Amino acid sequence: MKDRQLIKISITIVILFTLCLFPSLYNQASAKSPVPKITKHSYKGISSLKYPQVSGINKKTASKINSTLKKAAEKSHKSYLQLKKAEKAVSKKELCKKTPKCSYSYNTLFQVKYNANGKLSLYYSDYAYTGGKSGKTHVTMYNFDLVTGKHYKIKDILKTSCTYKKVQKYAFAYLSTHKPYSDTVLKISDVTVNKNTQFSFYKGGIYLVYQEYGTQYDDGTPFIKIPKSVYQ
Repeated sequence: MKDRQLIKISITIVILFTLCLFPSLYNQASAKSPVPKITKHSYKGISSLKYPQVSGINKKTASKINSTLKKAAEKSHKSYLQLKKAEKAVSKKELCKKTPKCSYSYNTLFQVKYNANGKLSLYYSDYAYTGGKSGKTHVTMYNFDLVTGKHYKIKDILKTSCTYKKVQKYAFAYLSTHKPYSDTVLKISDVTVNKNTQFSFYKGGIYLVYQEYGTQYDDGTPFIKIPKSVYQ
């Protein structure tokens, strides 16, 4: 009985001793992978202008992330006001008195693409309709470190010109051999990978994210998977 008690006491002492010697390691492990709650908000009460905010993580980190996302909503709001101003001007034209196509609209939406391992990737899109068959969508990816609040750009992931070229080559190999991209991706220069390229995290690497319009890709918003082994 005494032996068992001595063993329990010894184990407790070892654990306490370890935590005292390596408190930083313990704290890092505890805060290694915070997972935030993502909530939807309407900017200035405008139902068509949705933007995300995070909570449930370190307050300073959440504030840093939310500030960046709020600025995105502010920028969208400016575009929204410009569109409404243009709509008001065009509605006075004779043609617009006879057709509903002169009714403009502006919408924003977001999706959580990755929320694990201390990283968060948010898909944020601005959609503007000014008549015609369809509107125009512009996608911005927001990638964050959930411990520090750092806003990642692709240059933080691809740190040398060599890695950009490796990723471009890998993306070209995929796009040039898969429909519908292979119809228009005929040479490596058809695939753009630079400091302005949008991306999203995933467990094994990143996705390159291309715009729906303004590129040769017409199949929505392409997400091209790039494993870490390609650029690390």
